[in-house]
Amino acid sequence: MPTTQLARDEMELDSIAYAFFAAFSSSDLKPVDLAELRELFLPGATIIAVAANGVANRYDVESFIEPREALLNSGRLLGFSEREVTAEMRIFGDIAQRWSLYSKSGTLDGRSADGWGRKAAHFVRTVAGWRISAIIWQDGAEGSEIPTARPSASTA
Repeated sequence: MPTTQLARDEMELDSIAYAFFAAFSSSDLKPVDLAELRELFLPGATIIAVAANGVANRYDVESFIEPREALLNSGRLLGFSEREVTAEMRIFGDIAQRWSLYSKSGTLDGRSADGWGRKAAHFVRTVAGWRISAIIWQDGAEGSEIPTARPSASTA
């Protein structure tokens, strides 16, 4: 793949990742609208959250977005933001994978909602550009420190 195409792909994938993380930020002053978030996904995309006990919760795009949009607009979750701290990306032809370390902060029902975790996102290049085909994530253990090292097979 020519270097210029690879650079364009990396920029587009970075932009999608930024838009995904930024979509969940709330300022408490205006309603959050996640309509644009839907455009980042392929039809039929899968989102999986793995709980601390290992239980996997599977969502389609709508069942993922709707409760988060409602929570962000309910007044229960204030000043929330989620940020990608580090990312490692691999692109092969028309598929790509991105591992992200993220941090999050806010106040939920008057209590701190700070934390961190890891997300793996899979992408497919379509005629309309890159789209997310799947995301899987797990939050770090409650009260644990965000790792400073790069992700590896043995990192929590």
